[in-house]
Amino acid sequence: MTAPITIPIVSAPSSSHSTSPSSSSEIQPAAPKLEIHPLPSHTSGLLLRLIPPRSPPNLPDPNFHHVPCDIVLAIDVSGSMSADAPVPTTTSADYTNEQPEHNGLSVLDLVKHAARTIVSTLNSSDRLGIVTFSTEAKVLQPLMPMTALNKKKTERNLGGMQPSSATNLWGGIVEGLKLFDGQSGRMPALMVLTDGMPNHMCPAQGYVAKLRAMETLPAAIHTFGFGYSLRSGLLKSVAEIGGGGYSFIPDAGMIGTVFVHSVANLQSTFANNVVLRLTYPKYLGLEETTGESVDKVESVQLEKGDVDPDSSMQLTLNLSTLQYGQSRDIFLRYDSKAQDAIADGFDFESPPSVFATLDYQHFTNIINTLMSECNDIFRPNPQVKQLTTAQTAYHISRSALISFLSSLHRLRPDGEHQPRSFNPGLATSLQTFLSTLPAAQPAFASDPHCRSLVQDLIGSKSAVNDANQDGQVTLALTEEDFYNRWGIHYLPSLAGAHARQVCNSFKDPGPLMYGAESPLLVRCRDRLDAAFDSLPAPKPSRTTGFQGEISMRAYNSSGNPCFAGEMRVRVGVAVTEDVAADSDQLVTKEIEISRLRRGMMVQTPKGFRKVRAVLKTPVCEESMCLVMARDEGARRLLVTPWHPVSLDAKDWAFPRVVALGDYVSYTGDIYSVLLSADPDVDAHAIMVEGVWAVTLGHGLTGTGEGVVTAAEDVRTHRFFGDYKLVLRNLERLQSSPDGLILGEDFRKDWQRRVRCHFDQAGKKASRRVARQAKAAALAPRPVDKLRPIVRCPTIKYNRRTRLGRGFSLAELKAAGIPKLVAPTIGISVDPRRANLSEESLAANVERLKAYQARLVVFPRKSNKPKKADTPKDQQTGEFVKSVEAVFGVERPIVSGFKEIPKSELPSNIEGGAFRALRKARSDAKLIGVREKRAKDKAAAEAEKSK
Repeated sequence: MTAPITIPIVSAPSSSHSTSPSSSSEIQPAAPKLEIHPLPSHTSGLLLRLIPPRSPPNLPDPNFHHVPCDIVLAIDVSGSMSADAPVPTTTSADYTNEQPEHNGLSVLDLVKHAARTIVSTLNSSDRLGIVTFSTEAKVLQPLMPMTALNKKKTERNLGGMQPSSATNLWGGIVEGLKLFDGQSGRMPALMVLTDGMPNHMCPAQGYVAKLRAMETLPAAIHTFGFGYSLRSGLLKSVAEIGGGGYSFIPDAGMIGTVFVHSVANLQSTFANNVVLRLTYPKYLGLEETTGESVDKVESVQLEKGDVDPDSSMQLTLNLSTLQYGQSRDIFLRYDSKAQDAIADGFDFESPPSVFATLDYQHFTNIINTLMSECNDIFRPNPQVKQLTTAQTAYHISRSALISFLSSLHRLRPDGEHQPRSFNPGLATSLQTFLSTLPAAQPAFASDPHCRSLVQDLIGSKSAVNDANQDGQVTLALTEEDFYNRWGIHYLPSLAGAHARQVCNSFKDPGPLMYGAESPLLVRCRDRLDAAFDSLPAPKPSRTTGFQGEISMRAYNSSGNPCFAGEMRVRVGVAVTEDVAADSDQLVTKEIEISRLRRGMMVQTPKGFRKVRAVLKTPVCEESMCLVMARDEGARRLLVTPWHPVSLDAKDWAFPRVVALGDYVSYTGDIYSVLLSADPDVDAHAIMVEGVWAVTLGHGLTGTGEGVVTAAEDVRTHRFFGDYKLVLRNLERLQSSPDGLILGEDFRKDWQRRVRCHFDQAGKKASRRVARQAKAAALAPRPVDKLRPIVRCPTIKYNRRTRLGRGFSLAELKAAGIPKLVAPTIGISVDPRRANLSEESLAANVERLKAYQARLVVFPRKSNKPKKADTPKDQQTGEFVKSVEAVFGVERPIVSGFKEIPKSELPSNIEGGAFRALRKARSDAKLIGVREKRAKDKAAAEAEKSK
């Protein structure tokens, strides 16, 4: 057999040279290897391997970070992008039709955050452009180098985007492609970010036909679908015809990993516009094995004048890109006739040969060509390292998996993938496929690549023959709800990652194998990951209603953590006097939780524990959930939606996730329980109506020493999990001798919206003490602007004084302070306020004068002091200390009013003050009438006396 021939050929540029970000003296990367491997059986087909260099030649250079890129973001700003963004969950809520909570983020907020992730990792050698599309497409920013100044402009452009009107996806794609100005020496990519529901100006002949009519696209098109209301088949087709990838982003929890890997793949690209042409004898009937795809090209018979024109065929494979350190492996199968002929020992006139030609570019107009030939496909080439049986099984299985996943989406005549309807036979077909998969055979169980494919199907903890498999593909194909909600969007994304051999997230074991040996990809991915973690959380734009804590996991609380008072809790009682109250030999019984008191023993997963306190909270029309127990009585627990519960004391979930039906409105008293301290987290749970429910102070806070289990535990809460903090807050509340505490309300952290203490009178006192401590620490500087002392406006509280909004103009004038100068020296002014009494005017004028006496105003220009500035001899530290010694420290108002001794009170008014005031008002009102009557009476008497 003749050794395979590998000939690198460099073609002339097809157009004028364009500006490159690198210098002409830059070291050019080595040529890839092109290998043709006949399979060991000789009857099934052959394997083509394209092996690019492991890393760029200048990777050791510390100034080299990544391959320069031209990225255009086509961002959907239609009205549907203002919808609530699904919140990431870590429980079974991932696969249900309900989301546990909303945090005020819209889908567009997540898209902006994704764009900021990309911007943060680019440098001056990269360029970024932005196109938005709704009813019309608009160029928000042309391709600009990502210098520090241009990054700030980009941030402003992203922040100004607002959702509006319809979705013109086609307009966004066209305008985005127009921004590319030829081959620039950078990796070009158009990223389309959308919720995937175009409804305006869609091409009549279809997206695929219009894109195919453009012939050569200036950049690869990558599509990203957000949420569950996607037209994912269209996004998949656009990505295939555009030479890019389709990614599914169900919620905010996936946004980081998807974009980190997408940009890392771009920044580690070795070549673009990669096309492989294979010439082979017609009787072999080579065919692709990855199922239907838009970019697939049928084999053609060579014309006269080509090599062996009567019997040669040519197969063209559009591979789009190659990444450093990651091979592209294509398994081609002989058709059935050729396989039968080869198996029967068909006598060929000459050994069949295969000739391969690879064309690729390094982001310029120069086309590089590489050729390889295998003169006898039935004999292994001794000069090429042969594949192991595990490698062969892996690549055949990978192609079979792509074909199986592609069969779930049929290809319509217009080129769009359409998901098939769910039917119970999908699960059966998956098991049949798994039984025939070479990688699933026991002989390859120890191979990491084969094992990763099986884990994609059945999960990392399941065996092939297990009945309860939890792999993502298995879950998607066994439950109709899962398939219709996320399976039809996730499966095409997984198939695309395997077909392009790129890692698209940290989630799936199979794609994680791609690029693992690429130093450049690993470096870019780590740098992007660090940049994403350092970005601040996106700001919510949907501010109506409650907003949860913005984080990358499920958020804990949105309701009071209690049970309805009628629910029965399992307690332990002693049947004889010789049994200690805290013994494990207690007999269990059930009582209403409203009867539970301090000192009683309740059953926990770790035995009996003593009740430390019971918190009672009255509610009106509170939204609660019903949770079904497992016992024969089919009892139901009425509990608030976000109080963690469990049926086995192992797997915990929120009632909103496992509840029966929708919310139930409840009015009455609800109860929470605090047990005696115990370091074991599982000792802080009680059995209520046959369901385990967590109690206060369980120990899982998510920070510091409170991290006892994984962060995904739904019981984790920074307030309710802290035993000492809960106990300290409960001790401030009013309680009865038997330990029943009446709670009125909870106090929330205004930023994170998570409960941080109980809001009661004790907390009011601690806040006052904190204010006084702050004032003392800041002295002699004021804590805030000086404000007047005013009386409360209502009759009930008129004797109390408080700080007003600002001094009136009359008070400033009396104190000799200009109204325009007052705000500049720390005095609050309220021009609307009027003085209704001389007492308040005099008190506040005195307050202003005392403030002026303590005030030191340094001139802005030392050589030109103003009239209101403090004289130079009084600007010394000694003067400031003397002022402090004389006047003391300005403190907040401690007392609302002072008591007046009884001896100083005026004497009682005869008949009562109310009667005297009413008579005085009546006299003042009727004085004119009475004077007229008296005058008329006097005139009448005078007339009569005449």
